[in-house]
Amino acid sequence: MTAPRLPRATPQVDLAKAAALFAVPARAEMLLALADRAECSAGELAAAAEVSASTASSHLAHLVDQGLLRVTPRGRARMYRLEGPHVRAALESLRLLAALRPR
Repeated sequence: MTAPRLPRATPQVDLAKAAALFAVPARAEMLLALADRAECSAGELAAAAEVSASTASSHLAHLVDQGLLRVTPRGRARMYRLEGPHVRAALESLRLLAALRPR
């Protein structure tokens, strides 16, 4: 049995653009916080990333727009969660790659 072929980078499959979503340290911290919990509020994610509420809001909107996060209104709060297991798998893969990097 052969492994499935991964799509090549094309205008429709832009690996660099996808990787850039994880490359901003504040976004990475927010995504990692969500990998450890089912969902978080914007305030919790701002605190995890050590950024202001407005900065967190901008990053979260971008991650939602790009399909990495799902947002659900709950009263006055907006709760965020990873869009699916594929996002968690990408985070885990990046954690493994980061652990291989010499310090």
